[in-house]
This record gives sequence, C-alpha cells and structure tokens, in this order.
Amino acid sequence: MARPINWHQPSKRKPSTDDNLIPLINIVFLLLIFFMIAGKIEVIHDAGLALPTSAKAQPAIAQPITLQLSKSNVIHVNNTVVTLEALPAALTKLLLQHPAQIAVRADKQVTYQDLDRVLNILRAAGFSAINLLTLTMESTA
Repeated sequence: MARPINWHQPSKRKPSTDDNLIPLINIVFLLLIFFMIAGKIEVIHDAGLALPTSAKAQPAIAQPITLQLSKSNVIHVNNTVVTLEALPAALTKLLLQHPAQIAVRADKQVTYQDLDRVLNILRAAGFSAINLLTLTMESTA
C-alpha cells in the first residue's frame, strides 16, 4: 500500500548558493546573444598603412565600404585589391548594395594628387559622405 503524501510539511531541501547563479547565467547568455546579433565584427586588412595624425578627434563611424590607399598607390576596397581603372565599376557595384557612405584610409605618404584622383572618382561614383580616417595626436604619443 502506498504511503499518503503529507502536503502540509515544507520540503527539507537545503538552500543552495547555486540558486542565485542561475539568473546571472541567464543574463550573461542573453547579453552574449545580443552582442553577437547587434555587433558586427569585421577585420579590416591593414595594407601596411601609416595613417596621418589629426589634432581634432571625432569618433569613427563604422562604414559598410572601406577604401584603403597605400603609399605605393595600391587600392583596397573592402579588403580586395582594385586598380584605379577598375575602381569606378567596383564602386558602382558596391553602391547598389550599401548606402552612399565610404571610409577612406590613406597612408600619410600618399601625395595630394593621388588622393585627389581617388576622391574625384568617389564623388563621380555618387558617394554623398566620404570620411577620411586619421589617428589622433593622443593615440600616437
């Protein structure tokens, strides 16, 4: 014969310190999932650039398109090497996929004429916002 269960007696379970960890673990996993979805980690190939410095600092805004111009005038568009002649076609293709904003990283030894040639191609392609990235004086000290 089965023994009747006494519903009026409290359980004799010992309080555990692990009970307080479960909500913390849930929060950590939710934060992890949030940052995995919200943040996009993209490695930008360095291309051996030495960026110029700037006295005024503004935070860099992540751009979907990145153009890098090395001191030997090698152009990288989103980590892909592109010639100066093929640059307009590559930019037109990217403009169809992304908004008209681009981040330009040019080596500090690039001449003004070479940079101006690339900037003119960007303007002609239809970019409305061209952000030139530099280092701040504090980060180089």
